[in-house]
Amino acid sequence: MDENGMEFSYIILGLILLVFGRKLFWLFVGIAGFLVGMELTAAVFADQPQWLSLFVALGAGFVGALLAVFVKRIAFALAGFYAGSYLALIVAQSFATGGNSIVLFAVGGVVGALFAAMIMDWAIIVLSCLVGSGAVVATLDLGQSMRFLVFVALLIAGTFVQARLMTPRKER
Repeated sequence: MDENGMEFSYIILGLILLVFGRKLFWLFVGIAGFLVGMELTAAVFADQPQWLSLFVALGAGFVGALLAVFVKRIAFALAGFYAGSYLALIVAQSFATGGNSIVLFAVGGVVGALFAAMIMDWAIIVLSCLVGSGAVVATLDLGQSMRFLVFVALLIAGTFVQARLMTPRKER
């Protein structure tokens, strides 16, 4: 693929992330893995053929997408459960409340898991917009201050669009 084709691909991938990063989380992880794979192989294997970079990038993207499909929700919910239950037990100890530690552990864990699931959406939105903005801006031939302004504008626009897509249609 020639230089213009790669730049066009980065712009398209970046725009996809800006609009659909949260909704298609697996695609976000796959695209991010692909972009990292391309950049890493370009830096590490600079004198190797282009097909090697593409092969490594596609592999990184594929593995990332698979992990995102099968592990994402479980990992975030488990982390939230652990954090919530730990915090509930610490707060209970700090205030020397008697009571059943198992109940506190369970309630804190469920609250933590729900909170992590809610925050996860915003974390995915922000991260996908950061990566999408970066992919688009990296291909533009602009001065540094203009690149920064375009990056911030894309970040804000992408966050707004994804937040809007996240709210149910009835609330819009």
